[in-house]
Amino acid sequence: MSSENIPREPSAYRPTLHFKERFEDAFDDHRRHLDGDIVRRCITDGEVVTQGRNAARFVEDIEGVTYAIVVNPRSRCVASGYPVSLDWDSAAESGRWTESQLEDINAFLTDTSR
Repeated sequence: MSSENIPREPSAYRPTLHFKERFEDAFDDHRRHLDGDIVRRCITDGEVVTQGRNAARFVEDIEGVTYAIVVNPRSRCVASGYPVSLDWDSAAESGRWTESQLEDINAFLTDTSR
């Protein structure tokens, strides 16, 4: 599936159980700080990176934190979402993130056990 054919409307996708478990309110470890606004912005505005026939990533900078949302465009499901990089200065200056959130995101990014 070419990147032009991948739906950009968030409602086109249903979440997998794996994704639901990583959503901010679904579990105790909130290091990803993933929320509905991030998911929406990644899908509607993010760069589409295809990964074979059954996977694509939407990658978008959200005020200094770059996120990826992984979807299966054929089955129309969201499989995962996570931060992929952090520009600490830009993120801190944006006003969106608290220092505690940025520390959590940094811990997620540097955790080699995941």
